[in-house]
Amino acid sequence: MGSALRQHRFRRRLSIWLGLNLLMICPLIDAKPQPDISVIANATSHLSALTHHEVRQIYMGGTLSRKYQAVALKAGSPARILFNTKIIGLTEGRIQSYWAQLLFTGRSHPPLEYTSVQDLLDYVATTDNAIGYVPAGLTLPDNVVVVYQR
Repeated sequence: MGSALRQHRFRRRLSIWLGLNLLMICPLIDAKPQPDISVIANATSHLSALTHHEVRQIYMGGTLSRKYQAVALKAGSPARILFNTKIIGLTEGRIQSYWAQLLFTGRSHPPLEYTSVQDLLDYVATTDNAIGYVPAGLTLPDNVVVVYQR
């Protein structure tokens, strides 16, 4: 009989412990992740939003890349690494390899590259149909709009 009582107490303590842990985790489940990257466009492009597929197509030399001028940060910058992994879905090495093939065959050209976020912002703000990416939460000029966040 002692063993059955111990087992009952253990199960009761375990269920209380699990319930308390679940209550602590529930707010985390409902919380929406904050965006890390904002894809921006010049306001004269009249874009209000882009889909994930459209952003990827613009940056990977697809048909939309003929309509919009993509600009990127230099390889190795934290924002570029985040953009490549979260939005493009490839590592820097894979992207470089991909662009080497496209350049060799003459099918497309990679995005223009800038060394600083401010230079990229200035270019997008002053160039029609320019699209770039910046860390989310950055204060943007009036003539730049966010068209995609992730």
